Amino acid sequence: MRSMGCSSSKTSATVEDTHSSKPGSAKSSETRMDAKKEYPASEAFTIPLESDDNPEMPLNETVRQPPKRIQQLMQEAASSEPLTLEELEEKQLKAEQRRQELMQHKLEIIQKNAQMLMRPHGERETAGEGEGDRNEDEEEQPEKV
Repeated sequence: MRSMGCSSSKTSATVEDTHSSKPGSAKSSETRMDAKKEYPASEAFTIPLESDDNPEMPLNETVRQPPKRIQQLMQEAASSEPLTLEELEEKQLKAEQRRQELMQHKLEIIQKNAQMLMRPHGERETAGEGEGDRNEDEEEQPEKV
C-alpha cells in the first residue's frame, strides 16, 4: 500500500518492501537488475560516401525551384548588361547622400529631445500654453461664406 499525497516520507510499507524482507530475496532483486541491463548485440555497417550508380544525385532528393519572383530577377540579371564603373560610382554617391541625410535627421531628433529634457519643468508648461495661442489667431480671421 502506498499513501497518496505530496509527501516524500513513507507512512506505510509497500508490497515490495514486505516481500524483500526475506533473506533470499536480496539476491533475486540483484539478478532482476542484471537481466534488465542486457542489451542486444551491436551491429556495424558502412555508409558509402560516393555511389558509382548515380554520381550526380543531390543530397536533397526533392529538388525545389526558386520562387517565381526570384526566377524573374535572375532572368533580368542575366539579360541585362553589367554596370559600368561610372554607374557604380553614381549609385554609391546616391547611397552615401541618403545615409548622410538619415544621420542628419537622427541628429536633429536627438538634439531636439535633449533640449526638451534639459528644460526646467516650468518652461515645459509654457510651451504647452504657446500651442493655445495658435488657436486664438484662427478665431480673429473672418470666416468666408
